[in-house]
Amino acid sequence: YAKGRRKELNNFNFAIVGTRTPTIYGIKMADFFASQLASIGATIVSGLARGVDSAAHRGALKNGTTIAVLGSGLLNIYPKENSKLAKRICENGLVVSEFPLNTPPLRENFPRRNRIISGLSKGVLVVEASSRSGAIITANLALEQNREVFSLPGSIDSPLSKGTNNLIKQGAKLVDSVSDILEEFNINFKQEDKPSPRLSLNSEEETIFKLVKSERSIFLEEIMHKSGLAAPDINRALLQLQIKGIIREIKPLCYTSSL
Repeated sequence: YAKGRRKELNNFNFAIVGTRTPTIYGIKMADFFASQLASIGATIVSGLARGVDSAAHRGALKNGTTIAVLGSGLLNIYPKENSKLAKRICENGLVVSEFPLNTPPLRENFPRRNRIISGLSKGVLVVEASSRSGAIITANLALEQNREVFSLPGSIDSPLSKGTNNLIKQGAKLVDSVSDILEEFNINFKQEDKPSPRLSLNSEEETIFKLVKSERSIFLEEIMHKSGLAAPDINRALLQLQIKGIIREIKPLCYTSSL
């Protein structure tokens, strides 16, 4: 059963999963990786659950498309608070379920549907998860299906990092930037050959662009230290440079040139 744009099934699909009770860090990372991958054409697959799943779907919708795989029927969205999100996904992606339309969200359905999340995807990124999380089930299923498994490292004293850190110990690829994922699939940020646009930058944008271009990558803290500009001016210039496609954020608060 499916509702939305079925063509998304044929895209480069990548799953982002994790706990239903993430930290602020987990929510931020799920949103970040989903939005960045979606911006280069990947379709983000997740399970529409609370927490990491919801953050991944929302992040993907900022820049592209997403697929939600349900543990209930299409007419019985769970959790109820994600009904509006499911509607947005139907309009800009795809919602799928193997269960009849009115199937309630039975507990046993969720581990069962995880094989579809991994099966639809080229790889799976686990953002935050305890050692008993359903996201770990998804990662193990991905391995059985010969998919790539990626994991975001976390604090050794956080229960929500036990699962992700254990995955890394067992051979999952440690991820701290989007490029770690792209390199595994031999994907890069190369764009179509186009005439170089004439840059129209104000003085603050010019200053920051020169700093970014002079480094392979540069963090916001270093930009603030080297530019001598006020924080509001820096933030405004960074936003405009990203909108113009001149720089991009490759991980939180870290920038590189797109030219």
